[in-house]
Amino acid sequence: MRRVSERTGAARGRRTGVRRRRAPALSGRRLRRIGLVMACVAMLTVGGVFLTRGGSEEGRGFDQFVYDLTAGMGLSVQEVLVYGREATRPIELLAALGIGRGDPILMLDPDVARDRIEGLPWVREAWVQRQLPDTVVVRIEERRPLALWQNEQRLTLIDDEGEVLGDGEVGAFADLPQVVGADAPDHAPQFLPMLAAEPEVAGRVSAAVRIGGRRWDLRLDNGVAVRLPEDDVPLALHRLARLQREEGLFDRDVLAIDLRIADHLVIRTSTQVYERMQLPEENT
Repeated sequence: MRRVSERTGAARGRRTGVRRRRAPALSGRRLRRIGLVMACVAMLTVGGVFLTRGGSEEGRGFDQFVYDLTAGMGLSVQEVLVYGREATRPIELLAALGIGRGDPILMLDPDVARDRIEGLPWVREAWVQRQLPDTVVVRIEERRPLALWQNEQRLTLIDDEGEVLGDGEVGAFADLPQVVGADAPDHAPQFLPMLAAEPEVAGRVSAAVRIGGRRWDLRLDNGVAVRLPEDDVPLALHRLARLQREEGLFDRDVLAIDLRIADHLVIRTSTQVYERMQLPEENT
């Protein structure tokens, strides 16, 4: 059974009232163990014996012999300490680490393990370290979900760099904004902060739809469609928020709001009548 311990920095920070103690004297048994560890390390490094990767069959067999020998001397994994894990599944993390309890700790290549862990969907960056004789430390920085991406009738999570995090457990993120369109992940990290800056609008949006690879449409929670321009999006959203705040625009008899014409607002009502009006001037 593999053992994974997860720790945070909080416990390390509580030092008030803690009395510093003198380090205990090393027992003869521990001194002998440290001596064996040092001897193993010296044996594996002198003459390039350690890790004959990609060599002959005899070389690989000798590597395994040395690994097994050092494990018998106490250089085997007994604990894996993980810091920073929230969404990454422990079973996936351990599989990417490629080593488990009882395995020779010197078999672990920290750089290779780091690259595999960084290949996991939720992991932005990882650090792997061996702490001889028996502990592996893994620190990861996870990606933060930004939005739900709907593409071809499928919902997946994306982060603030537009990276896809996978489609598992999306129900736990139902409160995130939803973006639609093949290229939406590439543009959502720039667009969604603009939208969030106008809470009167953002609070009514059920989805933001990427149109023609050039601009966005908004779907409001009451079915109203808002067509945004290609340029000056923050200004258009600010004016829209002002109209909602001062005139309750979204709650009128409106089917669509078109902001693609500069300085003008075009409204489509349920009677198929279009109303065109000048947008209010902004205070400088």
